[in-house]
Amino acid sequence: MVNRKPRLLSSKDYLAWEREAILEIRSNWEEKKIARCESITYDFLFPDKRVRDLSNAVEGVNDALVLAGVLQDDKWQVTGNVNLTGQLANSKAEAGVLVTFKVAEYE
Repeated sequence: MVNRKPRLLSSKDYLAWEREAILEIRSNWEEKKIARCESITYDFLFPDKRVRDLSNAVEGVNDALVLAGVLQDDKWQVTGNVNLTGQLANSKAEAGVLVTFKVAEYE
């Protein structure tokens, strides 16, 4: 509770994943911050056949993209059309997500 309002807390595993994701994104992003996209495509490669919710998966990725300074925000006015695909990776080492931007405007 914060100021008498409930607050969600992220798990230690999620926070560790987010820190690693931000570092990886920053080391691979050489462009300016994106102010507006025509579209973003998220191609998820999952490590196993466990049932997953793609919309929940993209939320964590978007949060990391914003915190890493790639996206100005993750509201629809910035992301534009969102395309999600998911499939089984050939190996656990291959698992992850490829994010492709069709940028309309940089900051």
